[in-house]
Amino acid sequence: MTCLHIILTTEDDMVRVAGQSYPVLGPSLLLMAGTGTPELSATGRAYPVSAMELQLVYRDMQQLLPGGGRGAMLDIPRNIPAEEGVLRAAGQLAEADRCAMLRFVLSYCLAVDGEYCAALLRYLVAADLDLFDFIHRHRLQPWPVARYADALGLPLRKFNQLFKEKYGVSAKHWLLAQRLEYARGLLETTTKKVIDVALESGFGNPAHFSDSFRRHFRMSPSDVRREAPTVPLAASLLF
Repeated sequence: MTCLHIILTTEDDMVRVAGQSYPVLGPSLLLMAGTGTPELSATGRAYPVSAMELQLVYRDMQQLLPGGGRGAMLDIPRNIPAEEGVLRAAGQLAEADRCAMLRFVLSYCLAVDGEYCAALLRYLVAADLDLFDFIHRHRLQPWPVARYADALGLPLRKFNQLFKEKYGVSAKHWLLAQRLEYARGLLETTTKKVIDVALESGFGNPAHFSDSFRRHFRMSPSDVRREAPTVPLAASLLF
């Protein structure tokens, strides 16, 4: 599966990809896109980022991308100049909040080596943008996976294969997780009835919603509602 690798090293190292070796001098930040898996010593860390994760931040970062530029070189690590403070911050964020680390590193790389970083991002997301936009826009519709495949003009088997290859999870699993996360947000921030939350989140069967919610969060919808801060009346009227 093609993905982006964010590589952090703390000392001299050697990155090996698909039988090729690339020396790294001192603490470094590297980016690599492709299907290869980078191998490092015990002091280095590589963080794979799927197309799905990139799509979620790409929308917010498009204004940072310079126009034009060269094509991306695949399976070849690119050293991005970075001070040790930047590397330390990236490493700490990776342990605490992966999404925050991704946004930090990409913003930094676009500022320092914008042309190359933009080429990598465009390569990774361009082929999947229409598919992802459609699914994301209609993720709360109470549709089976076959409905999405039909709308995109793809056989169900091909659609499932493409989705799994690109995003690392099945379409069914991704849609279920998206709907449940949305439902949890409604339970925590509104006073809507559980049955209304289920319907708004794409579940046509309230019993199926409750069972899926309990398996995913290890809590029932009612438990989440009870533990949520009290929703002011004025705020609840906004929904």
